[in-house]
Amino acid sequence: MKHTPIYSFCMAMTAILISSVSYNALAQQSTAYLDDASHQFWHDDSTLSTITIGFSQSQWDLLLQSSSSVRNEVSATMQYEHLGVTYTLENIGVKLSGNTSFVLPINNNGNLIQANYTLDFDEFVDDQALQGIAALKLKRFKDDSTFVREPLSNRIMQHFGIFTVHSSTHVKVYLKIADQAAVYTGIYRLNESVNRKEYIDKRFASDNDSGFLWQGNYKAFGPALFSRITTDWEGVADRDDASFEYKGKGSKFDEAHEQLVRLATNFTQLEGTDFHDYVARHINMDLFLKSMAAEAVIGHWDGFWGNANNYLFYIDEQEVLHFIPYDTDNTLGTSLLMDDSGEQSTLAFGEGNNIPPLVTKILQIDEYRQQFLAYTSELVTLPGLMVQADAVAYIDSVHRLIENDLQNVTNQHEQIADRPASWANQGDYRLYDFSTGRNWYSTRKDAVERMLPPPIANAGENMTITQGESVSLNASASTSSFGDIVSYTWSTGAMGINPDVTFNDVGFFVVSVTVTNSLGLSDTDTLNVTVNAAPAVVTPNPTPSPTADTPASGSSGSSLPLISLALLSVIMLFRRVLVLGKIKQC
Repeated sequence: MKHTPIYSFCMAMTAILISSVSYNALAQQSTAYLDDASHQFWHDDSTLSTITIGFSQSQWDLLLQSSSSVRNEVSATMQYEHLGVTYTLENIGVKLSGNTSFVLPINNNGNLIQANYTLDFDEFVDDQALQGIAALKLKRFKDDSTFVREPLSNRIMQHFGIFTVHSSTHVKVYLKIADQAAVYTGIYRLNESVNRKEYIDKRFASDNDSGFLWQGNYKAFGPALFSRITTDWEGVADRDDASFEYKGKGSKFDEAHEQLVRLATNFTQLEGTDFHDYVARHINMDLFLKSMAAEAVIGHWDGFWGNANNYLFYIDEQEVLHFIPYDTDNTLGTSLLMDDSGEQSTLAFGEGNNIPPLVTKILQIDEYRQQFLAYTSELVTLPGLMVQADAVAYIDSVHRLIENDLQNVTNQHEQIADRPASWANQGDYRLYDFSTGRNWYSTRKDAVERMLPPPIANAGENMTITQGESVSLNASASTSSFGDIVSYTWSTGAMGINPDVTFNDVGFFVVSVTVTNSLGLSDTDTLNVTVNAAPAVVTPNPTPSPTADTPASGSSGSSLPLISLALLSVIMLFRRVLVLGKIKQC
């Protein structure tokens, strides 16, 4: 009986080293905050609320003097209409946002166009908040005519237990400039701001919310790779253009910087057991593996793994790093930087020089690679995740929610269409209309399952039997970590887990069983059967018994048995001797 090279996989799967994350178990969180009333006030998938931003003429003019490198924060009024009630906040901070998506809210002809905004409620009024929130982001649906890629991607990750992913829902946005009437500028994404204390408070206990928050972006100093961090590298700073941007607004930057350098140096330089033990203590590994699995499965090529870009992380008070996926709009079939994000291997999702060595080193550790693969399988099979029926149902609900409010003064993003961005290198992926193009879900599911290990066949123990004997073959020790075993095919022609087979020929036989699971993956194992010849059967030559009517054999018709005749002869001879003796005496 053999064991395949993948045998250790299933053995380890039954004993995944939970201790790998137990070092920081106190930091593990859940997505329970998603059901809080204050969170639902802002991020309710079933409600289309309205935000109106009002500017004085001078503040509007100041906003228009912004650039991608200098972004003026101006004062404005915000009205939020939710479930028929209007809430008003005065003197909030507003600035334009976006990296490659940065634009001013007017074009060269002076006409309004859609732009991205950051709303900061307490920038000019201390502690100003509404329903526990002091900052939000408004993002236009640039290059996403489905209107769902970022909200759906984040929803999948939240349902998967990635508690750090931000919420993203839909909202109508109006602008009011000076004394002019408010004008409708279209459907936006209402994104939870990650650079605020309330974001941390929702996800971490009150005694663990004073850590340091960082954002990693591919900006002026290049990709945000931990392996590039040194004490004197200027790419770590509290500026917008830094590859690693400190989000603490200057507070305790030196302490945070020293800590990050120390962590990054150990991530880069440690190897073997030392590396394993260090990352187990200083990375929320379960969250990290889930996040990397999600990036690979939803095709987030512009995130941490694919491009060392668009991610955040929080280093808590125990110096444990918690990963935060971010800016997930270029996903679900909008492919770039790799040949095809739908067909890309999940174990080698990143490409080029921007692959983080941290990911490579972690996935070289057997237990972490196994857990990562298990997570990719769950993402394409469990309800509520990247499963076609659930995703399409969500998309349909969003489209019904927004379809009557797409027309706007900017004439932008007014039509729902199932296609990736025009610049994507694969333009035929589809998320809900499968009459043309390729089905994203089935394509990605196939790619995920190609990376999963096959089942492990076990044909049972070798046996020695006798010719003509019927025996029971036994493949019950076969296992499958992903998908159920659906067939057992034996080389004898038998089928099933425990078939009876008769061997009529003498000799030595190698019998194999091939097990196949519900994913179509298979494996084969063998056992040896020695068949010995049956013992020779000796047939005796029986002597017939005489009967009353049948003379005994050899009696020549006499009824006396042979022994009686012999005795009579002896008696007669003896009598003759006696007679002769008497004659001699006479």
